[in-house]
Amino acid sequence: MAVNLELDGLNELLAALLEERQTIVASVRTLRDSRRQKGTFVLGDGAAAGPRLVAVQRQIDVVESIIAAIINSN
Repeated sequence: MAVNLELDGLNELLAALLEERQTIVASVRTLRDSRRQKGTFVLGDGAAAGPRLVAVQRQIDVVESIIAAIINSN
C-alpha cells in the first residue's frame, strides 16, 4: 500500500514537472512570436529560460529513475 502511495505521489510530481517544462517552452515561443510581430526579435530571445528548462529536465530524469527503481524492486 505504501509503495502505491509513493508511486502515486511520484507520478503526480512527474506530471507537474512535465507541465512546467511545457509552460517554459510555450512562454519562450510566445515571447519570440510577439517580438517577431513587433519587429524587435533578436537572436537569443528567451535564452534566459534555458537554465530553468535544463533544471526541470534534470528533475524529470531523477523522478523517472526513482519510479523505475521502485517498479523494478517490486
